[in-house]
Amino acid sequence: MAAFEKLYESAFMQKLQAWGGKLQSNKALNAISSGMMSAMGVILAGAIFTILATLLNLAGVLETTDTLYQWLTTPYNMTMGILSVVVSFAVGYVYSRNLGMTSNLASGVVTLILFLMVASPVQSVTLEDGSTMSALNTTWLGGSGLFTALIIPLVAVRIMKFCQEHHIAIKMPEAVPQFLSDAFASLVPLVINIFLWHGINTLCEMVLTTQLPGAITGLISIPLAPLTSVPGLIVLAIISQLLWGFGIHGTIAVYPVIMAPLLTYYQTNAELVAQGLDPVFAPIAIWGVLNCCGGSGNVLSLTVMMLRAKSEQLRAVSKAGIVPVLFNLNEPIAFGAPIMYNPVLIIPFILNVAVCMLVVYAGYMVGFFQPGYILIMTTLPVVLQSFMPSLAWQNLLIAPLVFVISFVIYYPFFKVYDRQLCEKEAAVKAEAEVQAA
Repeated sequence: MAAFEKLYESAFMQKLQAWGGKLQSNKALNAISSGMMSAMGVILAGAIFTILATLLNLAGVLETTDTLYQWLTTPYNMTMGILSVVVSFAVGYVYSRNLGMTSNLASGVVTLILFLMVASPVQSVTLEDGSTMSALNTTWLGGSGLFTALIIPLVAVRIMKFCQEHHIAIKMPEAVPQFLSDAFASLVPLVINIFLWHGINTLCEMVLTTQLPGAITGLISIPLAPLTSVPGLIVLAIISQLLWGFGIHGTIAVYPVIMAPLLTYYQTNAELVAQGLDPVFAPIAIWGVLNCCGGSGNVLSLTVMMLRAKSEQLRAVSKAGIVPVLFNLNEPIAFGAPIMYNPVLIIPFILNVAVCMLVVYAGYMVGFFQPGYILIMTTLPVVLQSFMPSLAWQNLLIAPLVFVISFVIYYPFFKVYDRQLCEKEAAVKAEAEVQAA
């Protein structure tokens, strides 16, 4: 414990905590953090049905084409599948409240509308029978559109705040109910925001042939394309984890970069195995190490620690998130701890991935771990995630190995963060007792 006391009191940790305090007190970053945490219920609800569908599929009870399987995945599609829609509303609502605005609900509605406008504008679709219908493309409504769902509220609410401060609004008589007055007050800034965001989105479609979320993801992925060697993949993984720390779905951001070599790797090895030959190693094989033990950042070890935390917040989050994390769904912990915009936890979140990838790479090099030849395009439970692509017993040990390494790396930072939260919780309780007295 003395070692942790020294770590907690070290200049590095003191500066890190001070920086974290500044980030958390920032009104915009606080809105992002609070908005994401408010989506916890949505995330967990979607995870429950995903886990049930996955278990029934793995047990051979259901095929992915079965009606019941589709029924079970519908709640996921309408929760995690539209996560960015929820976040766009929540961040807009919280940010307007942080800025002292009165029309918080209207602000959330406006930011939700703006996000839908750029991420999923209504399209006319022709069906097989020749009839047409209006439809929304869901490509960018889930985690892939999250960064856009964070940017729009921060800018749009600021525009609304400017209009409010400078009385640029339609004024209603005092006898009009407040909710109706707020709705009319938001009309002018809404029109301004529509021109701004619809214009930017149209420009992206004309110049980049994609919508704004796709343009953002594409621009992020361009400089990452050459990183397909072992050192390059580790750098790519570090960048992916860093993006997670800033509220960007890092896995999706780098997906265009890793997809081609990943498909080539599995296709080549599948052909070799079909010919009776052994599959061969390629650098892309180590990519899955970054999310094989609890999702991106290998947060299973962190979740286990949180179950025994002194902080009430961490214990509550871990109890809610342990089952999804066992199925490699990291969102409950990433949003709930939170890891995003948390400099204390983002360091081990990044560091453990780099170390684990190097260790597993060494295992491949000595011939212990076996290359994969089965492309798995879905999330599987811990252990199965690294076993199924190769069906080699050796690869059953990848997840336990990663768990141990990540546990060692997370532990000192977890202890510091747990103590930090305990101090805050104690201060809140003391204040509540004073007010009650």
